[in-house]
Amino acid sequence: MFRFSRILLVGTVVSLCLAITVSAQEAPATDGRAVGTKGAIPGGAVRGGNTMVSMTPPANLNRIKLYEKTPDVVDGTENELNPMEPTLDLYLPDSGKSTGAGVLLCPGGGYSMLTVPGEGATIAEFFRSRNIAAFVLRYRHAPQYHYPTTLLDAQRALRLIRANARKYHVDPEKVGVFGGSAGGHLAAMLATLYNNKLLPEAPYVPDVIDSLSARPAFALLLYPVIDLTDDAVTHRGSRTNLTQDNPDLYEPLSPWKNVTQDTPPAFIVHGTNDFLVPVKNSLLYYEACLKARVPVEMHLEDIAQHGFGMGANIKDETVKEWPEQALRFLMRHGWMPAE
Repeated sequence: MFRFSRILLVGTVVSLCLAITVSAQEAPATDGRAVGTKGAIPGGAVRGGNTMVSMTPPANLNRIKLYEKTPDVVDGTENELNPMEPTLDLYLPDSGKSTGAGVLLCPGGGYSMLTVPGEGATIAEFFRSRNIAAFVLRYRHAPQYHYPTTLLDAQRALRLIRANARKYHVDPEKVGVFGGSAGGHLAAMLATLYNNKLLPEAPYVPDVIDSLSARPAFALLLYPVIDLTDDAVTHRGSRTNLTQDNPDLYEPLSPWKNVTQDTPPAFIVHGTNDFLVPVKNSLLYYEACLKARVPVEMHLEDIAQHGFGMGANIKDETVKEWPEQALRFLMRHGWMPAE
């Protein structure tokens, strides 16, 4: 299924979805055009009335570690946007109301920070309000961590959810993944590299959780980074932070090149004129799914914004419809009951 929506671009555009950590990174001007900038996005930044990035953890947080003893921990300053150990924030429906579906959420941030709560708690609360269990992953990233640690954290998170499926009232076969921007790249890697037998190096000793499948049931991709091979298509900051500019990793870590007939169904949303992550990224994944006969649905919005999250700062209802469209996608495929 393919839908193209045209909406009017209004208001001030402020980029918060991808961390600005290299001089090549771009941020939007007020008219939606990209301009060069340096530095880091401060915690507590807001876009319109929608808080996208905050150093303050959500209230009444239920947070757990992915490992009893986290492997390969390095020295660094721990904060809400930059975890030294990976965690999961649990957003579980009220007892007796769960649909059985679950979603692992991977926030964006250019692999150098996490865009939370905008692509974390805010979206998790939406899913929980629809009786879908949501789990926000605080994964490790640059400058302290790179590939494969970031992917290992995502795989471990999905396995941990499955290991606790009864406790969380989810069906282990109905747990998918969501990701925005660089988090969309991580989600797409999880959807295409789930069978790579990747585990932390010794002295880590695999446990029973590591024996479970890391394949998500579905992938919900919001303005994702998909290609690392083409300078004109990729997001260079994300690529650098993940791969440390190792060209040998560009093709293996470009999800569209790894789509097969066993890849989970995908739901994709992207802005046609996205100033930071070109829409070509989503088109490549969509076309790869078509070629492999993987069920795929894509919604293109005629906007230049990147990192719009739930669309709270956009004065048009069209973009704000994507979460409900995602629910209908889940219903059509039987991951949650039809309303």
